[in-house]
Amino acid sequence: MSGRKKAQSILAAAVFLVSLFLPAATGAAAATDVQTELDRAAGYLLALEKAQGTPLSPWSYVALACAGKDLAGTKVLQLCVEELETLESGDLNDYCILVLTLLAAGENPYNYQGRNLVQMIRDSQLPSGKFADSIDRSGFGDRGEQLLANAHIWALLALHAAGSGIPDAPKAGQWLVETQHPNGSFNWNLADQKPDVDSTGAALMALGVLGETRESPVVRKALEYLQSAQENDGGFSSWGAANPESCAMVILGLLAVEVDPGEKEWTRPGGNPVEAMLSYQLPDGSFEHIKGMGSNLMATEQALLALSALHSGHNPVDLLKKAATGSSKDSFPEREIRFKPGEAGYVVGIRGQKQFLEADAVPFLRDGRTFVPVRYLALALGVPEGNINWSPASQKVTLANYSGTVSLTVGSNILDNGGRPVKMDVEPLLLPPGRVYLPARYVAEAFGYLVNWDEQEQAVVISR
Repeated sequence: MSGRKKAQSILAAAVFLVSLFLPAATGAAAATDVQTELDRAAGYLLALEKAQGTPLSPWSYVALACAGKDLAGTKVLQLCVEELETLESGDLNDYCILVLTLLAAGENPYNYQGRNLVQMIRDSQLPSGKFADSIDRSGFGDRGEQLLANAHIWALLALHAAGSGIPDAPKAGQWLVETQHPNGSFNWNLADQKPDVDSTGAALMALGVLGETRESPVVRKALEYLQSAQENDGGFSSWGAANPESCAMVILGLLAVEVDPGEKEWTRPGGNPVEAMLSYQLPDGSFEHIKGMGSNLMATEQALLALSALHSGHNPVDLLKKAATGSSKDSFPEREIRFKPGEAGYVVGIRGQKQFLEADAVPFLRDGRTFVPVRYLALALGVPEGNINWSPASQKVTLANYSGTVSLTVGSNILDNGGRPVKMDVEPLLLPPGRVYLPARYVAEAFGYLVNWDEQEQAVVISR
């Protein structure tokens, strides 16, 4: 892939990533009335897919989902299957792209085709805090050195979008800060010290996820650079040409650190970044990359992402969840599990869609606690089959998912929650013919779930 093409793909992804976690409101910018422009751009993408009869790019579907458009009947699920094949390269960026596409499609990135993609991204983090260029933690430099700042940025944003905590966030943040150029800019390629508008916008997105605001020194320096690079019409250039993608990147970067792109300080004689971006929209709803050159897919999908963020004033992740369930995100818990003592089966509901699952062993009550066979409790909590480990020698159970790692030992009342000991008032049990039972409440709470007892149904209810 050419340097320019790879960089454009990188920047397209980064535009989407910030759209996943903008603040719930962003001042005057959140009230920008861009519904007409948004609908026209979305309509163009949907019509394009129908006309060509093949899937669009991942970012088109993500943009449509963020805009609140129904993806039922589109080819987004076909695209997810196709994107799975790209993982063979080991490029961490491909893993992040697939996670984000799955979120847009309403699929589960914690268990897609048997792979916990979120945990794989988490495991790519190096001791320095950087998320590696490759999923196997290797670097893409000529001598194996880590080269891609964007791989780190994507990982931070994808993990956040998927609802996963960021491991060793302080180190991850410090690593990113140390890549900032003296003039405040960033570049996706660590070997390139040239300032880059789009990469700087992407860095602001990641910094926003890490809790940085417009008052932090690293953000202030980045804002000063972007202001120095802004053109008289309010827009921005990259790769030697003014374009709407760079405007969108800056808009989303500003919103991520709670800066309104319509503020006076971002208004030039010819307008602000939003007005500059809209000047590229054509009558059919699409956007040009270069004025006079006609419709461009990448320009259209990136502009739609920025328009969605400006229009909604809400985290577009909520819009994706609503599109996936057909209802308000508050209507159902993300996951609800019910175990009834004495019944060999249990119920798992994901966003209101319930499934009854068979089991060959039954939960039971002892000392006021509900004990559940380890395998069924782990699977219900979203722990992949391959991450359920039992050591007969030490009689220790270890469970791991995107939330962390939990270990319990038969005969011990200490639960290890990612290295933090938690004292329980009961112990795991090993019962004939060799079945391990775990106390449901302690394990579920260690993975971030709420646990309640339904008196009427006589069932333990685990939810998040």
